[in-house]
Amino acid sequence: MPVAIDSLDTLHKIINADEPCIIDFWATWCGPCRMIAPIYDKLSGDFPQVKFYKVDVDAQQEIVQECGIQSMPTFQVYHKGNKVGEIKGAAPQKLQELLVQASSLV
Repeated sequence: MPVAIDSLDTLHKIINADEPCIIDFWATWCGPCRMIAPIYDKLSGDFPQVKFYKVDVDAQQEIVQECGIQSMPTFQVYHKGNKVGEIKGAAPQKLQELLVQASSLV
């Protein structure tokens, strides 16, 4: 299951780790975010080699600014400090393709 990121320091530790990670930037008021949330949760079990995280954009403005988030949902993949992929919108097929790409980084 995805883990919530609650500080900028935590974000930096996560994105600089050796294993690839994906971050879901979401909001409680965002309909597409609510639609894709159960799919994201399920995919976290299908791709154990990728670490799954979530950021509530309303609660973590500092993280949102650091990552350049402008729309929700946005999914970003990081590996060893570099952003290696991103999709915007609730597109399950694109999300799965992004995760296949991320899992190949291991």
